[in-house]
Formats: sequence, C-alpha cells, structure tokens
Amino acid sequence: MKKLITTVCALALTFSVANAQDNTPKSGDWSVGTSADPILNYVGNLISGTAEAPGVNFTDGMSISGKLFTDDMTAWRASADLYFTSDSNSTNPFRLGLSAGKEFRKGTGNLQGYYGYQGGLSMSSNEDDAGESSTDFAAGASGFIGVEYFVRAKMGIGAEYSYGLNYADSNVSLGGTMGSLMLNLYF
Repeated sequence: MKKLITTVCALALTFSVANAQDNTPKSGDWSVGTSADPILNYVGNLISGTAEAPGVNFTDGMSISGKLFTDDMTAWRASADLYFTSDSNSTNPFRLGLSAGKEFRKGTGNLQGYYGYQGGLSMSSNEDDAGESSTDFAAGASGFIGVEYFVRAKMGIGAEYSYGLNYADSNVSLGGTMGSLMLNLYF
C-alpha cells in the first residue's frame, strides 16, 4: 500500500511540475499546423474499438497553416486550403484558398486566447448539369477569435471562430464560420 501511495504522489508531482512549464511559443518561433479532425476521430474511434489509421484525404479538404511570431504575443499567419476529387458526380472538383493575417495573443499559461484579422482569396472549378466547366473566384476579409491549449512543449490544439465580409459570384455576404480544430507544432 505504501508503494502505491508513493507512486501516486510521485506521478502527481511529476504532472504538476510538467504543467508548470511554459510551453508557449516565443519571439522568433514559427509553426506548422493542420486540421486535428482526423487525429481526434482516430482517438475517439480507438476508445470505441473501431479505429482506423488517419490518412491524408483531399476530398474532405486539407488545410495547412503557418505562423511566425514577431514577439511572444504577436504572429503573422498564412494558410492554404486544398480540395480536389476525381469523382465524376462532383459539381466542384477543385478548390484552392489562400489567406494571410495577423494574430494577437492573451494569457501566459498553457491556455491562451487569441484574436486578429485576415484576408483571403479562393479559386474553384465548377461543373453544371450540362457538363459546362467554369472557374469562380472569391475574396474576403474577416476577424477571428480563438483559443489554444498547449498539451506539451511547442504543441498546441486550438479552435477559432471567424466573422467577416465575403465577395463571390458578384454577391457580397457577411457571415461567420467555426473553423476546425487545429493541431499546431512550434519550432
């Protein structure tokens, strides 16, 4: 029984020391991120016993992002979203989106909030019912707010909400979207 209590106390001390470490990015750090959805689905399915290894799937869309921290609480960010499929039933077989913006952070612990602004351009190919192909362009500007939790040194999981103005097909719209969960690795 003493060994069990000693082991539990040692583990508790280890985890409390690990949580006290500053795992957040610093000035000059940069990051690479992608959607955490495949990994989270894998872990969830692993628990239920139906897990299959996550793979790269461009038919669901793939997002890759990068950040460069100019100081401990400010970063320039950019992302690329890519979607394509060879499915003959698809009316939108290709889409590419590029965005860039600036991010500001609040908080000094492993949990940090952030906000900022970004602009983006996108291009997509479309096919109508008659088989005619066209290419559409869109542009937008938005503000965003999010949260990121650093699970380990230089590794964070986050989510964000963005709201902004979009222009596509000669229409202007105002709206928001919930971004996917992101996994970010910092270097």
